[in-house]
Amino acid sequence: MKKITIVALGDSITNGVRVDVEEKDTYRYLLQEELSQKTGYNITVINAGVNGDITSTAVHRLKRDVLSHSPNYVTIMFGVNDAGYYRPVTDSMADTPRVLPVDFERNLEIIVQTIQNGGAKPVLVTPVPMNNAYAHKDFPAYVENGLNYLVDRYADIIRDLSIKMNIPLIDVHKAFSADPKTESFVPDGIHPNKEGHRFIGNLFIKEFIKF
Repeated sequence: MKKITIVALGDSITNGVRVDVEEKDTYRYLLQEELSQKTGYNITVINAGVNGDITSTAVHRLKRDVLSHSPNYVTIMFGVNDAGYYRPVTDSMADTPRVLPVDFERNLEIIVQTIQNGGAKPVLVTPVPMNNAYAHKDFPAYVENGLNYLVDRYADIIRDLSIKMNIPLIDVHKAFSADPKTESFVPDGIHPNKEGHRFIGNLFIKEFIKF
């Protein structure tokens, strides 16, 4: 039986912070089990999601958390933390995003190139949009510009990079934004629940079938 290893690189959404009591509810597990069933291959999906992570720190853990597993594919899902004003270390808000747009793009390019040089195929993923349940929705920049104005911009950076580097894209941001019912899938405004992970899992399975 053909074996395929997928590493899911990302932040708390990938790690499954809202569903981590039941690992089988994560999109990672759904991808592993249902893609195995649909393809007849032995699919293993390895969790490389770290709570609160951003691209600037992810670039430094690629060898340990990703390439050490000799993956065939690596999904790369960042953006919400990078675009955020919240600083988890101080539990406070700042006046700039954690990672500036130009640095976000550069970091993603490094991540993609490092994965390719390691012999795996990268797959870019746009971030889940926030909603009005987010605890910091009243932050002045969000009130003035819209809650997702930066998340939308970072999603566009990912889309553009997918075209520029000819990398497959799973557009989670577009799918959530286009379906009003998905707001109930993100009860704290940022982390998908079980239903949200099922929604994401379906998107991943649909795209991976094409590979």
